[in-house]
Amino acid sequence: MEKFTTLITGFLFLLIISPACKKATVDPGPALVSQDYLNVSYGANIRNTFDIYLPEKRDVKTPVVLLIHGGSWFEGDKSAFTDLAKYWREKGFAAVTMNYRFTNTPEKNIHPAQVNDIAKAIDFIASKSTEWKVSGDKFALQGASAGGHLALLYTYKYDAANKVKSVISMAGPTDLTVIGSAGPAQAQVAQWLLGSTIQANPAAYVEASPITHVNAGSKPTLLFHGKLDVVVPFQQSQDLKNRLTQLGAVNKLVLYEDTGHEVVNVNHMASFLAECESWLRLHLK
Repeated sequence: MEKFTTLITGFLFLLIISPACKKATVDPGPALVSQDYLNVSYGANIRNTFDIYLPEKRDVKTPVVLLIHGGSWFEGDKSAFTDLAKYWREKGFAAVTMNYRFTNTPEKNIHPAQVNDIAKAIDFIASKSTEWKVSGDKFALQGASAGGHLALLYTYKYDAANKVKSVISMAGPTDLTVIGSAGPAQAQVAQWLLGSTIQANPAAYVEASPITHVNAGSKPTLLFHGKLDVVVPFQQSQDLKNRLTQLGAVNKLVLYEDTGHEVVNVNHMASFLAECESWLRLHLK
């Protein structure tokens, strides 16, 4: 996750600085200018905060990309996706990068605390739709690693209001029954998330696995994974892709032969961003 963040920061600086400089010479007239709100509180917990980046010329039909950081569900920060959020803003999307409650704390915060936080964030943004001039029912979720898992799980199981139109995962775990039975490190973080071992409560691992909840109507899903990933094996994304295809759900998997858990290296960054943008424009109409 840290390697991905470092790469995207450098790459996106070059892409963002040019159009940002051009804006100074353009008269926006009555149209809205870009605007940022940082550390917005969407709930009672100290971790219930997000940053939102609003594009210029937006209106209440402007779709929202909600970015969910990784960190094995017990660490990480919304700042990991700040540069990607700014990139989506420059492309005309409203972008939000959110924090959520950690596992392995005195409060425990076991599942479904994290997906409940996503629900709170989406509902809060929707409540501000008129004020912020963004759509209240046109969201895409994009997450990396643990954030990818949460994005997929929320989209497939918890989006009762049908506000999420598409989901993008980078190296997100899709089957926690496999993760919980893997090496001690993977098993430990899964236990912190679910509050028990897989041996003690296998049903909890099945329920918290995105692959359990897919069907023919599952939202369009874009998956990225590095084939050298030893933290979350690429077979996790491959198995989800196979299941979605079998069911007839819209999906695409992009595998990189030369990357691990960081997913995207400098050689792939331009194509990765282009792939994501095309996907978002197609499915957030």
